Amino acid sequence: MEYIKIARVENVLLHRKGLIIQGTLHLTTHHLIFTSNCLSKEFWFSYPTIASVFKNVGSTLITKLDKKGDLPQNEYNSEALRTYYEDKDLWSFINIKIIGKDYTIFSLDFLNDREAKDVYESLLKLTVLDEVSQLYAFIYSPTDAESHFNGWNLYNVEVEFKRQGLRLDSAECPWRISTINQDYKFSPTYPSLLVVPQQISDTLLRHAAKFRSQERIPVLTYYYSKTKCCIARSAQPLPGLTKQRSVQDEKLVSEIFQSFPHPTLREKNIIVDARPTANAMAQAALGGGTESTDYYNFNKTCSRMFLGIDNIHVMSDSMNYIVDNFLLDGDLNIPIDKANLSTGKPSSWVRHIKLLLSSTETLVKSIIFNKSSILIHCSDGWDRTSQVCSLIQLCLEPYYRTIDGFMILIEKDWLSFGHKFQERSGILSSESVFHDNTMGFGVLSNGNAQNDTDLNSTSLFGKDGNELSELDTMANSVLNSDLMNKVSGHFKRKKIKRTMKFASPIFQQFLDCVYQLLIQNPALFEFNERFLRRLVYHLYSCQYGTFLYNSEKERIENDVMVRTRSVWDYFKSRRAEFTNKDYRTSQQQVGEDEDDVDWILPDLNKVQWWWQLYGRKCSEMNGPVAVINNDHKNADSNCVDQGTPQKDAVKGMGIKFPMFGLELFGKK
Repeated sequence: MEYIKIARVENVLLHRKGLIIQGTLHLTTHHLIFTSNCLSKEFWFSYPTIASVFKNVGSTLITKLDKKGDLPQNEYNSEALRTYYEDKDLWSFINIKIIGKDYTIFSLDFLNDREAKDVYESLLKLTVLDEVSQLYAFIYSPTDAESHFNGWNLYNVEVEFKRQGLRLDSAECPWRISTINQDYKFSPTYPSLLVVPQQISDTLLRHAAKFRSQERIPVLTYYYSKTKCCIARSAQPLPGLTKQRSVQDEKLVSEIFQSFPHPTLREKNIIVDARPTANAMAQAALGGGTESTDYYNFNKTCSRMFLGIDNIHVMSDSMNYIVDNFLLDGDLNIPIDKANLSTGKPSSWVRHIKLLLSSTETLVKSIIFNKSSILIHCSDGWDRTSQVCSLIQLCLEPYYRTIDGFMILIEKDWLSFGHKFQERSGILSSESVFHDNTMGFGVLSNGNAQNDTDLNSTSLFGKDGNELSELDTMANSVLNSDLMNKVSGHFKRKKIKRTMKFASPIFQQFLDCVYQLLIQNPALFEFNERFLRRLVYHLYSCQYGTFLYNSEKERIENDVMVRTRSVWDYFKSRRAEFTNKDYRTSQQQVGEDEDDVDWILPDLNKVQWWWQLYGRKCSEMNGPVAVINNDHKNADSNCVDQGTPQKDAVKGMGIKFPMFGLELFGKK
């Protein structure tokens, strides 16, 4: 609580999606909340979702001034706002601009410099945290509906592989569950239970682990029963410049590929290195590298393939460029330069999506038509490896295109296999994302700090409108000493320097690929687009414990399954909201014959921007795109993209028409 320098500010102007709303700003321990008489519900924003904050001299509207210093006509969405602004010098304001990791972009105009300073400093202290345990998930109380579910029990290794067609408890099965990592000492970033070939002993696994980065040995992640092929995953081998080898690792990979031999077919198994060739070779200088074709061709039954997918830093730079050059003015709804978005560096994000989908297509075809088993890795095996493994399974397996199946896919190939969610999401943030551009402008001259922290007059509801909000809890905290101690203990601060160097939208990129498959196959996915968008939001919201920490080991050690709720409880309790109404089950798709085609492939010619995620119009980002749904004649109708941006913003912000904005619609 001591880090909230000001808890409530009146007469703040919110700029979002081209609209201006006057209201009250509240800062709670975990959320920024904006309320107004002209909003039917509050605008909530969680601090871990903050990607960047800018404190600037002048109103947000200064960005729209023309060369003469005038604003465009019809800039204000009500006469009341016009009167409010025209009575004041735009340079007398201080604005705080916030860019969200979920691409929510908004600005706040303050007339009082001291209030703006206190809000900025409070945001910094509440966003840049020391410990994961300080996040909202550890004090969040589930809704009544969520309490009926337990997403922590969703994934079970033995049950999932039995569903795939492997009875791991049977002596006749060529695979077994190894408990070598049960205490996470064998490989701290791997799951506790590993599926390995029956013929491979734990002793051999210990020797093989020395030859793989992070001891992430090749293990099974998926069995495709129709062709009796498997997908295994690992980290890079460690031959280094001296080209060392490991007989044990070679034996392990060989047994993986021979688990289901095809005697009448010359096998064409593939070792897939997701990296560009040059990157893999450069890793040799650091002790890493890739498999030698001299030792891993197994009598010419195996080949090696490089996918050419760039690393986390390239992906981060690509998306940051889009935000900085195209999405930054989303608060004012300034149109995107569509022509520039589709060429050169701006189009690199879409090119990365196409490469991931192209790689997926190639490997899916190899499994189906060549009956190839594959081993996939990148450098450490928790970023590109998770992306490619998941996308292949999504294309092959109708079950993973259901809501429950997709949850299990994420639990299996992302959470249990150690994708670094905490590091990639940057949920503890860094002071480097805060930028005070008012330094040297002589601010703090026109007002004093406002100390009004009386919240008892305000009654708000939580983000889903079904729980007492954090604000209400704080208002009554004087009567609830247990909660007060819990919250204050939540924010004990250490002095710490943190970098965002390893933050990267890798999981979002995977969901973007899923989005492409979804819009290209609208009847083959049980979940809808909103399901994916809410996953992006809850990746950063820290309301649930699922995406906290970097590995299964860390979540176990910190009692995440006991102290927090699973994000799957949220989705399961609201299943109707996330169900695709056009979905047809696999039986409806292909009939009862198991030989019928139930796999899908991406169409690279129909890849487009995920415009809903960025809060923009389809035509604004994609222009005329290929027809995706035969029921529609053009992209705009397919994207349900009618009306003006202002109307879209009104819907998104829940504006009550009797207050502001009536002139916008030509109504009296």
